[in-house]
Amino acid sequence: MVRWVKASLVTLTVLAALAGAGLGASVLYAEHVGGQVGRDDVLGQASALPRITKGSEYVVITGPSTQPVPGVRAAENYLVLGVDTRAGWTQGQSRSDTIMLVHVDGDRRHAGVVSFPRDSYVYIPPVPGHWAGGKTKINAAYAWGGAPLMTQVVSHLTGVNIDHVVRVDFAAIRKITDIVGGVDVTVRKTVRDGRTGYTFRAGVNHLDGKKAEIYVRQRYGLADGDFDRVRRQQQYLHALTGKVLSMGVLTNPIRLNELLSEVAKSLVVDENLDLTSTVRRLSHLRQDDLSFTTIPNTGFVHTPAGTANRLDVEGCRALFLALRTDKMTEYFRTHKGYRAITGA
Repeated sequence: MVRWVKASLVTLTVLAALAGAGLGASVLYAEHVGGQVGRDDVLGQASALPRITKGSEYVVITGPSTQPVPGVRAAENYLVLGVDTRAGWTQGQSRSDTIMLVHVDGDRRHAGVVSFPRDSYVYIPPVPGHWAGGKTKINAAYAWGGAPLMTQVVSHLTGVNIDHVVRVDFAAIRKITDIVGGVDVTVRKTVRDGRTGYTFRAGVNHLDGKKAEIYVRQRYGLADGDFDRVRRQQQYLHALTGKVLSMGVLTNPIRLNELLSEVAKSLVVDENLDLTSTVRRLSHLRQDDLSFTTIPNTGFVHTPAGTANRLDVEGCRALFLALRTDKMTEYFRTHKGYRAITGA
């Protein structure tokens, strides 16, 4: 079964695509599929958790701000989690190997996507019966405390308030990719996936649903392991966004309805997320308005939890400050970020 769901940003991707089809139509579609989307009170549950009193070394102030920063009142932050809940797993075994923070600028002209590799070494507060508190791999937060704990951990780490939380089930990737007719990705070097035996050739590769699943899951055999997998996830998202925005999808009511229904069935969002109003707010986003990056790191470190990714303190401070102050567009101008992506 899949450990990673590349549909993790399909919510925003599809909403942006709907906006491209025309605002009136997109609102109607959002209202049509909204009833199929699962909801829970993840933000309420996160706020009810014991407050983390230990300050984050990656932000200048301690903990997330409780008041909007002047001038950034309209900016929004979406925590997007790709969730693997395998049949037969007991509570505590589910995991989120895809963790992304999507920052939509206040002017709605740009969205910055920040990936958190699953092995990032971060502080997780005590979890009765599981964890005494301290640093460990970030994806343990979901296994131990679900989306509420992951929300708290990411908010504390970054100093950013989370406005909405979106979870996507892994099962969506094959169907969504096939519905849009597959996507094209560019691979830098020929690489073989040892688990399936499939080989991705250097150059352009056309991925149907099955191949897309293999492509975004592969971790071993890649030069930079999980970092290369994150790059592939972002690359796939960029390609999927372009395909959804293409006229072939938007002008085909049957295909569009099939796509939206499939996405809706795979989503669980917080109770406060209004899909119709979100479509309106994101009506100006296009493929080239999405930029991607990964939280800065200094390489691998051996820990009691195994090999993990050590975060770059100064690099993270700069990134998280940009998130807090709605300066992500400026951040991408001066730091390594990308729109057109080449995979590993």
